[in-house]
Amino acid sequence: MKKILFLLLIFNIFYVVPSYSVENYVNGNENVICATNASGAILVKEEASPDLSSFALASDPDNFNLLDKGTINNVENVDMGASCDITPDNYKMTFFKLGFCTENPYREFDDIAGNTKVANLTSCATLFDNGDGKEVNLKPGEDVDLLEGDIVVPLGVYPYQFAIIDNRVHIKHTQEFINTDGSDAEILGYNPDPNDLNDAEHQGTVCYTSTNDSGKKFVSVQSNELSESGGATTLRGFDLPTRLTGIQPSALFRCRDAVGSGVDALDWFTTILNSFGAPMCTYEPEGSCTRDESKFRNAGKQDAPFHTSFPDISQSYYLLKDDNTIATDPDDVTRILWIQHDPNNIVNITDITTGIKMNFKTNNAMQMQIHQDANNPTVLMANQIHGGTIIGNIQTKTKRRRGAWR
Repeated sequence: MKKILFLLLIFNIFYVVPSYSVENYVNGNENVICATNASGAILVKEEASPDLSSFALASDPDNFNLLDKGTINNVENVDMGASCDITPDNYKMTFFKLGFCTENPYREFDDIAGNTKVANLTSCATLFDNGDGKEVNLKPGEDVDLLEGDIVVPLGVYPYQFAIIDNRVHIKHTQEFINTDGSDAEILGYNPDPNDLNDAEHQGTVCYTSTNDSGKKFVSVQSNELSESGGATTLRGFDLPTRLTGIQPSALFRCRDAVGSGVDALDWFTTILNSFGAPMCTYEPEGSCTRDESKFRNAGKQDAPFHTSFPDISQSYYLLKDDNTIATDPDDVTRILWIQHDPNNIVNITDITTGIKMNFKTNNAMQMQIHQDANNPTVLMANQIHGGTIIGNIQTKTKRRRGAWR
């Protein structure tokens, strides 16, 4: 055994979770970054019907005609506007365990709602273990210490990383929007009145995470569960919405001329991941949706290249309960077991290793969706927010290199 001084643990988050209409958990693509001005305001351009998209991508900043195809109200391949990614001001996660593995912990799971197979962590060295969890708020350009003091890591080669994290991701963010001609872009945010599309009190150039008029936090659930679906009305301490986003009482962020106070104040928004399968509940215009738990999946896997910026990385995920056993019901999920293999980032702990640094990418780690209403194409409306999983990179410091990270 070799005692290693853990000098620094740096966090950055990389977003790989899709919009609610996508059945798969991840569809990472660095080409969905929002086009912004020099101050970071998202560029938008209102165009006439039938265009439902009003923003461009950083990779194609002159194209404001982007459309995603998705499933809305059980109708497949519908034009649903589009979305782009931006870097959040605050991205909060809770870590329970973290470490390296000499062998692949992944075990092939059964693609059924009741899968009981889970990863094998017997070859893994645990660097961090906190039964209560440690919450960290990740901000762009800032370092966050997860561990305190020295740690002990066996000498060896570790091709795999793992972490057990809470299945809730919390985001607090303020975002400005601006028209391509430099004029202010008015966005209609959360509004309890679905028929008032010209409510100056609920629209403006500044959009931000907040609470609704009852002071309840906005929440997005990956499985699209609704409180009227016949299942739970709350999940992980949050009230579930009565329908999916798409009209302003269901929008998940506010927009005003400036950040407000009271229920209008800046606050945390939460994404809850409790299934890797297709949405268990979708909105029916004629009535409440029916919850289909046969679509629940407690495990998922992404083979390389699942993201063009990281073509050699593969990841797998398992949904766990509080005791770190596999969750077999979507209401019991509280944690995520995250496993990553990067053949270009294999950790080698030797007798000259003096430090370890872990990096998680945070750039463009949230999706803040807006859309145009088909019946009111000049009104830009707030829609929803998502936050997702992580991509890690390890650096070590050795005596031989005189303290240089590599």
